[in-house]
Amino acid sequence: MSNLKTLFEETGIDKKLLPILSKSGIVNPTEIQESTIPLLIDDKDIIAQSNTGTGKTLAYGIPVIHKIESRHSDIQGLVMVPTRELADQVTEDLRNISEYKKVKIVRVCGGKSFSIQAQAVKRNPHVVVATPGRLIDFIRKRIINLDWIKFLIIDEADMMLEMGFINDIEFIVESIKNEHQTALFSATFPKEIISLSKKYQKNSIKVLINQDNKISEKQLEQYYYFTQKNKGDALGELINNINPKKAIIFCRTKHESHHVYKAIKEKKIGVVLINGDMSQKQRDRSLGKFKEKNTKIIVATDLLSRGIHVEKIDYILNYNVPKTRETYFHRIGRTARIDSRGKAITLISERDRVGFYRLREKLKCKVDPFEGSDNIDEKLNKWKSTDKREKFNKRRKDEKKRRHDNKSKGQNYSSNKRGKSGGARGPFKKRGRGKPRYRRTT
Repeated sequence: MSNLKTLFEETGIDKKLLPILSKSGIVNPTEIQESTIPLLIDDKDIIAQSNTGTGKTLAYGIPVIHKIESRHSDIQGLVMVPTRELADQVTEDLRNISEYKKVKIVRVCGGKSFSIQAQAVKRNPHVVVATPGRLIDFIRKRIINLDWIKFLIIDEADMMLEMGFINDIEFIVESIKNEHQTALFSATFPKEIISLSKKYQKNSIKVLINQDNKISEKQLEQYYYFTQKNKGDALGELINNINPKKAIIFCRTKHESHHVYKAIKEKKIGVVLINGDMSQKQRDRSLGKFKEKNTKIIVATDLLSRGIHVEKIDYILNYNVPKTRETYFHRIGRTARIDSRGKAITLISERDRVGFYRLREKLKCKVDPFEGSDNIDEKLNKWKSTDKREKFNKRRKDEKKRRHDNKSKGQNYSSNKRGKSGGARGPFKKRGRGKPRYRRTT
């Protein structure tokens, strides 16, 4: 791996950016940055896939800022992102790396003042960071003109597709009349991205880093905490044991996040909440409080699992088992970012066991029991080690055979050995679908 100075010399990027990056502790490029920056400088269309937390924002941000011609007053770069929080994050990162150059960057997203954003767009920014919904409003009302776009970046493309933004993306891309460079950045690589690339990119180059989404086990330790206690009580004990400096607790639903937030707050631990029921101002306030020293924990839905970066998060706690492999990796990717380390712990109750077995098979990485956890594999091994499964399978096979044989003979067969009529046995008959009522037959 080369350092940034060597990379900048090879690609012709202004070295004035080096001290700005070094202030943030960035000296060496990540693998995705080293692979994509030269291609973007050479005007290539790319599809880039890499784990969350590997520096994808700088991978496209550095080339875009370098190629912006600040003497021109037209919009030259467009970065599309799926959520408001990510729009805030990307805008802040791009402004930080553009200090050496007079580049105007404007954010266009929902949850903020429409008129203020419209005025900012009319002041001729060079780069616009936007969510699809608000950007389409601006296009239809002719507030924004995309005719001079040179660089189009679609960040978190897989999440865009998951959220149903495909039609919005197509509308926005078709609104750009100028010939432009297009780059798709994604943490996973679904088939839909390929079809999107074929439609809107020219001879695109694939850059695939960590296709299996695995994070180095040296950086990120993964555990499960299996308990047969009440899950809320188990979470409280776990928080007391680990005493996190900064932690995110992910919940599956908004209702569940409210419940967990209240339970932690009652224990007088510094905690904030983020979910889809909150306004943008409330979310921003929660993120701001979380960055303060007194606030240790943020309880969130998967809204927070993509693109948001908070420094020095040492623990990720999954209050329930994520339904998909991608959701799991996006959640735990909030820690162990770039060169940092972290731990991810998934809470499992008795009812979550089967879901966790299925998830673990797909992960293909080591997930150990955390200190104080019951061993979840004991029941699994017990089930596998006895002949209980074989007996069950044999009984089911015999049952099917008996049914088939009776059917071929033209006889009705029922496993509970009722009569031919299928009714109750004996002198009593059941009638009606509600409360059982009986009458004696003669």
